[in-house]
Amino acid sequence: MRYLPDVLGPGFGAAKLQLEPDQISPRSATLVRYTPAEDPKSQLPDRIVPVNVKPGGGPNQGSFRILPPSASPQQRTGSNSQSDVSARWDDSPARNLDYLQDYLTPELRGREIEVLDELDAPSAPQFIAVYVHGWNDYFYQAHLARMMTHLGAAIYGIDLHRYGRNMPRRSGLIPFNCYEDDYTTYDRELDWAIATARQEHPDLPVVVMAHSNGGAVVSGWASRHHDAYDGLIFISPWVVQDVSGIPAGNTVSTVISKYLKGLHVPMLGPGSTVYQDSLAGYATIGSPLPRRLVPFGNDPAVCGWVTNPQWRIIDGAPILFGWLSAILSTQQWLVDHARFSNQPVLCLTAAHDPDAFYHPEIARIDSLMAKKWQAAGKTPLRRNLEKRRLYLSTMSRHIRERDNSSEWGYSYKTALVDWTEAARHTDTVLNGNLIEDRINTLYGRVGGGLTLQQMSGLHDLTLSQPLERAEFFAEVAAWISHSGILNK
Repeated sequence: MRYLPDVLGPGFGAAKLQLEPDQISPRSATLVRYTPAEDPKSQLPDRIVPVNVKPGGGPNQGSFRILPPSASPQQRTGSNSQSDVSARWDDSPARNLDYLQDYLTPELRGREIEVLDELDAPSAPQFIAVYVHGWNDYFYQAHLARMMTHLGAAIYGIDLHRYGRNMPRRSGLIPFNCYEDDYTTYDRELDWAIATARQEHPDLPVVVMAHSNGGAVVSGWASRHHDAYDGLIFISPWVVQDVSGIPAGNTVSTVISKYLKGLHVPMLGPGSTVYQDSLAGYATIGSPLPRRLVPFGNDPAVCGWVTNPQWRIIDGAPILFGWLSAILSTQQWLVDHARFSNQPVLCLTAAHDPDAFYHPEIARIDSLMAKKWQAAGKTPLRRNLEKRRLYLSTMSRHIRERDNSSEWGYSYKTALVDWTEAARHTDTVLNGNLIEDRINTLYGRVGGGLTLQQMSGLHDLTLSQPLERAEFFAEVAAWISHSGILNK
């Protein structure tokens, strides 16, 4: 396999698989391989890491290590943020910890924290991890690759056809990025990615990681390839149609699947910017910075995650009827026909109610933002959201009619939210409760062991704030340890 230097920098290489073109565009898939020995940042995987970041590290006991600012993944170059503490970080771990304690909240101070310059070098890999991205997305999580390496993985990320590195040139009025009308066509490129990884790391067990739409892709593939993997990790998988709150939602999906799937035209709809805004920096949307994040000013969860706007369309990729029919049909097929082997499965989702740890901070920042909007008039963000006000209010009304819970007063109880700081600690895209129910229906009936866990964080938990990311990796590390995968 020939790997060329990848856009993620040293340690990352990319190889192409040319696929047969279809009537829409040429097609190819891209496999990204991570080689820690070639990456100068391999020993600085993230700002906060759990103590169980090692192969078979066992459960985390609420203990974390803080690495210096240079560990920040995808750090923007030329940043002069006043909250960046690089210049104040010295060679004394004791003084560094004292400095951090000035900023960390009492809740965080109650955890066991140590400050390190770097982690030990990753050991030889003990399993293969292949990561599959979500919709309107691609593999860019360099910190995920570095962290999984410390957990014992030889990690690969795949960009599926018409995504990311394989984005087709736009021809005509309709962009066909992300488009596919039959999810079974992804099987070949997943087979290729795993076969390549096995050839380069023979005799190692294979774990497939999948986020959001990738969860539907991988679930369909896994039901048809029982012997191709040894475990699955899902991150907010889109395996259930989250349209139950839409009036006549099932009827709409049926009409699309039966009658509109051949239409190569975009759906009319307002879309949403809430999730994208949660990935942007605090300064980008004019939000005050939480006090506990001051020492992490150059972290991408603070200054904004860096992505290629041509590969991940910031204001949302167009949704074509044919693609929507494909995802709805796949989700229904999983319920009606899918059967899985008894391999262990981990499913992590973001809860709709952030951990109580964040509630005071959410209330304070929301209050400050409301005052700022009122004093400054309508910001660009506010104007953009007001375009969707009628849609959001209509949807919210129908959901309120279904859910008379006394907890409804919190705006973040539904994915259909206006902007709130809670959007940085909850899933504003999918309903984690519906996901857990569906995953339990699909995988809970086999005997390999299913682990379900909700936690504070974003729709893509790997892009959450530093402590939430560390808690995500602690869960993954604990699961790897007790799942038995390392013993295969």
